[in-house]
Amino acid sequence: MGIEGSLAINLEVASCRVLRVQIGSSRPVHAARIFCGKDIQEVLQTLPVVFSICGTAQACAAVRACEQALGMRPSPQIEDQRACLVRMENLREQLWRILLEWPGFLEEEPDRQSMMLTMALQRDYRAELTGGRNPFLLPGDGHVLESVDVQDLVTQLSGLLEVVVFGMPPQRWLDISDIEEFATWVGSGQTPAARTLGLVMAQDWRELGRCHMEDLPALESEQLHRLLQDDAFVAQPQWLGSCRETTSCTRVESQLLQQLRDRYGNGLLVRMVARLTEIAQLSLNLLPAPGETGPVELAGVQNPGIGQVAAARGQLVHRVELQEGVVSNYQILAPTEWNFHPCGLVATGLATLKGDESQITKQARLLIDAIDPCVGYELIIS
Repeated sequence: MGIEGSLAINLEVASCRVLRVQIGSSRPVHAARIFCGKDIQEVLQTLPVVFSICGTAQACAAVRACEQALGMRPSPQIEDQRACLVRMENLREQLWRILLEWPGFLEEEPDRQSMMLTMALQRDYRAELTGGRNPFLLPGDGHVLESVDVQDLVTQLSGLLEVVVFGMPPQRWLDISDIEEFATWVGSGQTPAARTLGLVMAQDWRELGRCHMEDLPALESEQLHRLLQDDAFVAQPQWLGSCRETTSCTRVESQLLQQLRDRYGNGLLVRMVARLTEIAQLSLNLLPAPGETGPVELAGVQNPGIGQVAAARGQLVHRVELQEGVVSNYQILAPTEWNFHPCGLVATGLATLKGDESQITKQARLLIDAIDPCVGYELIIS
């Protein structure tokens, strides 16, 4: 087991319904303290290696926190480059589920070849976009930008998505604006994604896991500084005394999604369509904005500093305290702690499942996959 830990999800089942849900976690939520006493640049170089799941998002949150603490504001071009790299990583992470996990629900083979091609395109995209430099360091080599052209790589990725996910160009899929047209696409069964959604609809699992759970609102730095002083909050966060959700469902919008939400709330079908919608939208937002790199501006020092990123599985927060360029405290609040809180989104959704043990097991795996922990998990039915 790596530094990321794992989850244990236990469902107590009787009379074809879930009586109780228990979620245990071995995630080392305070592991970022290993950076205390280290030089800030050393932390920025090593942190995405230590926290390698969504390493680009981790690196982005880290440098934003450090820049805020030091009173630095990078140029808009550097921030745009960082955002492009995070979007590419988010797209890869979303595709991981669709290409490798969704086929299993159909008893089909995972599409490892397309996943490997996606990862190769991501590597080439980063190399071309950054010229081999690291944009997630403090001002210096990582803040030098040259004219780049990643259009060909973006076109290749769009072509891949057309073949293996949508059966049509991503923009055309996004243009599907009503449930009837969407049902026609699902019925075509052209791709594993369409067939997986077809399975969900055929089993009448559209509303699977539907529950009341408010979205995590945008949190200001001052609020986060106060909340993150409490170790218990980092391990099991709540906002205003209640659990919150931070997923693709809370940040992706479309006309189709709104219609589906009106019928099925935050159930399984909406969650899966939100993932597909985000993939299509991300693929259309990978070209960096034109412009020359400007100078790093000096802003007011806000030590400790907060860095936030919309990572693949939800909002990621880093907090850093510095003393003379050395880290004196470091905290990370990952989206898994919100969504897989013992009383949170996953626990509430799983408690609604009904069926025999085999059905509940399959339903639970579909729902957990749709919300997506960033670590491995064990599902126990008792």
